[in-house]
Amino acid sequence: MPSSWRDHSRSRDEADVVIVGIAARALAAAARRAGHRAIVLDLFGDDDTRELAVEAIPLRRLGGFAIDPDDLFEQLAIHAGTDLPVVLGTGFEHAPEIVEALAARFRLVGNGPATLAALKEPRAFSALLGALGIPHPRVFAERAPAGVATLEKRIGGSGGWHVREADETRGTGWYLQERVEGRTVSALFLGDGRAARLLAFSEQWCEPGEDAPFRYGGAAGPIRLDPAVEGEVERALERIVGATGLVGLASADLVLGTRDGEWSLIEVNPRPGATLDVFDHAPLPPLFGLHLDACAGTLPELALLAPGPGVAARAAGVLYAPAAFERRLDALPDWVADRPPPGTRIEAGEPVCTVLADGQDAHQARENLSLRLDHLWRELNRAGRKAAE
Repeated sequence: MPSSWRDHSRSRDEADVVIVGIAARALAAAARRAGHRAIVLDLFGDDDTRELAVEAIPLRRLGGFAIDPDDLFEQLAIHAGTDLPVVLGTGFEHAPEIVEALAARFRLVGNGPATLAALKEPRAFSALLGALGIPHPRVFAERAPAGVATLEKRIGGSGGWHVREADETRGTGWYLQERVEGRTVSALFLGDGRAARLLAFSEQWCEPGEDAPFRYGGAAGPIRLDPAVEGEVERALERIVGATGLVGLASADLVLGTRDGEWSLIEVNPRPGATLDVFDHAPLPPLFGLHLDACAGTLPELALLAPGPGVAARAAGVLYAPAAFERRLDALPDWVADRPPPGTRIEAGEPVCTVLADGQDAHQARENLSLRLDHLWRELNRAGRKAAE
């Protein structure tokens, strides 16, 4: 695998930040909107990531979608040195020891290992929520009590690939979480280590795949919740930030129960996430800049983003390949992000790209997104069959 698509000799002089993640295109776009010049290290090296970056460095991939830590440290030593700030995306919540080693060698901007452990170690996090009086599902180390429906999850996992119904774990690194029925939403917020600022709410959904019934499908927003629930969530996030020292842009996954005012906090993701595509637009200021400011201890004076005049609703969803194919479509629509280079072989069930849509409200944006997902797969499939003839 080539180490880069560009000449290394210019990248350090041109760049002012390094972004690392499993798939870092959304963070690269956010950095560009905020006026930054980023070197991007991720597993995919999609076409638009390369266009957005000063330099795009493909990282070596281990099983699944895991980043090879040896390759990561080697590439950061070359491209970040000790002076460029390093911002992490997905791929590190399960390994606070790697984050600790990164922080020791590089200028890491974001949450350190102690915060990650407090938020992503399930029993510690559950105990914290209990102590703070925040509603949450119970967790179990090995087996579920009789009559309690549970989901098995990988500690530090993301994207829903690892989640399945189970009443017993498969071993070390896994846990059970009580299953809570209801509507899934996410709260986008900032922390400065002491206080929180709630920015927006979105709805989220799953796109079930073989052996991955809770695989992440997409998000749409902004939406509003019951005002009383919004206030309770904001106060809960304030307590969590104060207790854990969380900094930067983060999100909290919630389930709204079937009874009025009922909600549960499922998890906190202490990093910029998938809703960058939904919310990194006017009237909100550049979210990457807010992330850096919050990591430095400054929160903005911003009201909760609400649907209405002057606020477009947006949806972003992942297209997963229903069958193995090779990308042969000459040009992808401008509403496609995370664009795989022509000729890329994508196996059944793997993510192909991100599809974007908008609408008058979140419901319409999601409907438009669904139409675009169906249309794009038909076009990709047709182009692949034509090329094989």
